[in-house]
Amino acid sequence: MLFFFKYSAVLRIIKACEHCHRLKREKKKQKLIEKKGIKTLFRSQMHFMIQNLEKTALLSEHINLLAAEVEPEAADQKMRDFEVQVDLAREKQ
Repeated sequence: MLFFFKYSAVLRIIKACEHCHRLKREKKKQKLIEKKGIKTLFRSQMHFMIQNLEKTALLSEHINLLAAEVEPEAADQKMRDFEVQVDLAREKQ
């Protein structure tokens, strides 16, 4: 009978140790997931900021052309050229 008591006590200790190790692994895994999430979020925010800057540059260029009283057809062509330059710059990145 004493043998079974010692055996069950040892089993409980082993299970407690395994549980502790599992919690540590899960905590470490969660930290890695959070770290990757932060990097992904940062990349996403940078992408949207760059897109907003590109849109602002396009609008600014269009306003400059309108303020310079350029003919509409010529302004449209210059805007297309400017958009192509922006696209090429984006591809280089």
